[in-house]
Amino acid sequence: MVVADPSELLQTLGERLSVSLKSTLKNTPDPTAPESGVFLFFSFDLAGSTSFKAEHPSLWANVFTCFYSQVLGELGVEDYKTPNNDDDDPVCVRRLWKLIGDEVLIYVQVTDREQLYTQIVNVNRTLDGLMEKIAQKADNVSSHDLCSQRHCQAVQDVILSTLGIKATAWLAECYDQADPAASNIIYHPTTTPFNERRIDFLGREIDEGFRIAKYAIKDKLILSPLLAWMIWKTAQSNKDDAKIVASNFKIISFIAMKGVWRGRKVPLVMFHQAFDRLEDILEYDELEAESFANVKEAGIRDFATDSRFSIQRIDAILGNVHKLEDAQKLYAKLKDRTDIELFSSHIERKRGFHIACLIFDEQDRILLHTDPDKGQSPGCLKRVSDADPKSWKALCEEGYKEKYDIDINTAVCPIPIATYQPQDSNALGLVIMADYPGDPAVIDLRKDWGFYTAAAIDSGTGTIAADLKVAIHRALAMRQAGLT
Repeated sequence: MVVADPSELLQTLGERLSVSLKSTLKNTPDPTAPESGVFLFFSFDLAGSTSFKAEHPSLWANVFTCFYSQVLGELGVEDYKTPNNDDDDPVCVRRLWKLIGDEVLIYVQVTDREQLYTQIVNVNRTLDGLMEKIAQKADNVSSHDLCSQRHCQAVQDVILSTLGIKATAWLAECYDQADPAASNIIYHPTTTPFNERRIDFLGREIDEGFRIAKYAIKDKLILSPLLAWMIWKTAQSNKDDAKIVASNFKIISFIAMKGVWRGRKVPLVMFHQAFDRLEDILEYDELEAESFANVKEAGIRDFATDSRFSIQRIDAILGNVHKLEDAQKLYAKLKDRTDIELFSSHIERKRGFHIACLIFDEQDRILLHTDPDKGQSPGCLKRVSDADPKSWKALCEEGYKEKYDIDINTAVCPIPIATYQPQDSNALGLVIMADYPGDPAVIDLRKDWGFYTAAAIDSGTGTIAADLKVAIHRALAMRQAGLT
């Protein structure tokens, strides 16, 4: 083709490009949007980012990039997983919703009530130490002379002293955008090559989630009252689950939020596994924040046991603001476990498997848990399935950390000390030995755990099983013989 005028060439190329683009759009199938259902949303916001950008203009870009990649990778978000991420749940898949400035938004479609608590625990575990990983990665890709202040300390110290991650979780039922009665919709814009997989969530509960996220606190996980209620409601069918939920979820404040609950104060719920040690969790000036108003009112030492801020109060609160009926309808839409899962659960209960760890410190004192109903015990992990891929070491160490917030060390293949039959159960129990690697002074601050010598246990008046005393002496003999 010969074109004398360059402008004609540009016009011809433009026409061809236009035809090609129209053909591409015509032949591009519409992307599959999530089906209508119940969605769990997470917001991860970089706290302190505005001041960080102002103080460190040469450093912030690398830090923000590391924040995005680390959050998406560590959380196992679809298409962004790190190679070592093994959180591959084909049913409950985390997906990127969108990035808004220094905020990462993730959504998960849920169908099972049990998935809610599992997602919260897993995300909270990932959140713990995530900022340190971001700082380390940013340090590796940045040279120390990028800092805008000559007198500043190392890059990691700068990041950790300025930034944190505010995490929020909320729940909403969303429908296809064609449903005129929906309070929340899944919006799917017209397909182009540039937004092939883009979707958006719009509606009342979506807005409420963002309002709640405004009151999130650095390095803490905040929940909407609806989500917290769903987890509490699900746990009521099991006494042990109910105790765990009651101790790990607390109402830290009541806040009136614009456009939410018609001006009525909204309970702000926080998830944490160590509310009895709040003085170790909170920074020195956090108690003055509006989000911790209930903690300040009750006193930092008494907050965990103050019934006014118990998670079960949300049941009455939802009724008071005429939202309980809607919450119950949503609860009914999330299914129980499948028949196969229930069948497996029944088998497990009939012949379950429990693990109890006898935990020793360097002085050979035994760490025991005091329960008002059951007396003193070393604690235990219940209904452990042989399908669990974890090693003995990982199972015990992670289990005691999650259930009791206790750090322990066990052997890779621990030697069994004794077997036992749990009370009121047909399960089988195994006792193994573990070491406490931490500072005993941390345990001294707790009301539910304490160190005891074998002599004190033998002569004590507290409720403790006779076979446990035998197991303790057998374990001491094994330790003296070097069989640990």
